[in-house]
Amino acid sequence: MKAFGGIVNASRSLICAYKSEMWKDKYNETNFEEATRAEAIRMRDELNLKVNKRG
Repeated sequence: MKAFGGIVNASRSLICAYKSEMWKDKYNETNFEEATRAEAIRMRDELNLKVNKRG
């Protein structure tokens, strides 16, 4: 099994997720933490898909 590693700095895109095209209709500044969680999960899943395709 191959191991892949990396560091992703996504702090700004997570903090401002409620403003993004993907989440702006569902979340706003009063529930930004829910948008942050949703975006973090989406990012994790996307990264896992890319890593699994490679390995």
